[in-house]
This record gives sequence, structure tokens and C-alpha cells, in this order.
Amino acid sequence: MKRALYVLLFLLFSKNLSAADLTAETYWEGLKSSVTLLYQGSYMQFRAENNLYYAGAAVPALWYSFEEDKRITHNQMKKRIPKYMQVASDLAPVLSFPIIPIAAFSLGVKYDNPKSVQFAKETFATMYLALVESAALSVIDIHERPKKDKLSKWETNFRGKSSFPSGHVVPYAALTLKTLQFYGPYWAAVPGALFVATSFQRIRDGKHYLSDVVGGFFLTAFAAEGVRKAGKYQDTDTAYKSIFDTYRIGYTAYEGVLGPMISFDW
Repeated sequence: MKRALYVLLFLLFSKNLSAADLTAETYWEGLKSSVTLLYQGSYMQFRAENNLYYAGAAVPALWYSFEEDKRITHNQMKKRIPKYMQVASDLAPVLSFPIIPIAAFSLGVKYDNPKSVQFAKETFATMYLALVESAALSVIDIHERPKKDKLSKWETNFRGKSSFPSGHVVPYAALTLKTLQFYGPYWAAVPGALFVATSFQRIRDGKHYLSDVVGGFFLTAFAAEGVRKAGKYQDTDTAYKSIFDTYRIGYTAYEGVLGPMISFDW
């Protein structure tokens, strides 16, 4: 099943690439631009205002997850894993390769679509920034996996012994967030559903705790906003703008006195 799925994906996207009729130099310039976004996003994520909102949600979510990890995870491990969850989880390592970014970049260049090109670059940068950070954080001794047997090379060769945060969910999280940013919630619902299905599979299979997938999502969200700030792309979806660009929280000073500030842009 897995092998047939991999072959199908390869044929699908290799067809798109050959149809694009692009030169090696075009791909090389696109790769350099994407890596630049990754590098700039790595430090700009700490300056992105929207990450304050994510942090406000991440702190209580992670606190609750760590507190209830064993109870929730062990309860989930007693449940069966439906086929669709297994397929979604098996597809995640495939999407950790830049299949979708390359296809989107190729089609964007071929049809002169700057949004598709920028989507490809930011998705690439977000995914690999989050994967690198996930691997680095896994070296910290937080907790090992609920079940340590039957681990694949993907789960042992590219990260430390700690299962926090989950790198397995990062490709779906990056695709969901960037699709939401560029194309809106309806398109983002597809990778979002795959993210949820994969998260449940990882917990039920004993490969991760609840806190691991929660941490993987927010790690990717921080990276996504850092890359967005570095990309300076303004043509984002209306729904995304209404969530992230309508309100501003900060501080102001009046006659030497600091105070909180909330602004609205309607």
C-alpha cells in the first residue's frame, strides 16, 4: 500500500515538473530564496507580533498537555487505529520531502502566478525550519516515547531520544498554516484534517504523547509567522487577515507612563 502510494505521488508530481519546462537555474534561484527565508525566519519568529498570540495559546495548551499526558495518551492507546489515520501518518514522511513546494513553484513559474511561487517558498522554509528545530529540541531530555519498540529510521536517526516535539506532524502543520495564509480556510481544511488524523495515529500507536503533537504544531506556527515576516508578502487571504492583521496588542507611553495598547484595523 505504502509503496503504491509513493509511486503514485512521484508520477503525479514528476508530470507537473516536466510540464513546467523550467531550467536548473530557475530551481536553484528558488531554492536559494527559500533557504534565505528559512534563515531569516529563524530569528524573525522572535520578533513577529502574531507569535505573541500563539504563545498565549501555547502556554496553557502545553501546560495542560504535560499535566494530563499519561492519562490521555494511555486512554488513546487502547483505541484502534482506523485505516485513514494510518494512511495519513504514512504519507507524512513523504511530504517531509519538498514535493508540494516544488510542484507549486513549478506551476507558479509556468503560469506566471507569484502567489503560488511565494506559497512554495514559504511552505518550504516553514517546514524545514520547524523540522530542524524539532530535531534540536528532541535532544533535550524531556520524556521518551510511550512505546520504544518498532521505531523506524525516521524516528531514530534524525532526532534525539526525547519524543518532544513531534516532527511527524510538521509537514501537515506547515501546509495547513501556509494554505490558510495564502488560500483561506476552505483549502486549509484538507491538510488540517490530515494533521488531526496523523496526530491521533501517533498517540494511539504509542509513538508520541499529546504534548508532543501540541508542541509540534505550535513550533511550526512560530516558524510560519517568522517566515511570513521575512517574506513580506501582502496578498494573504481575507480570512487570515481578519484573524491576524485586524488586532494589535502592545504598549504605549503617555507622559512617561507605560500602559497596554489594543488597536483595531477595520
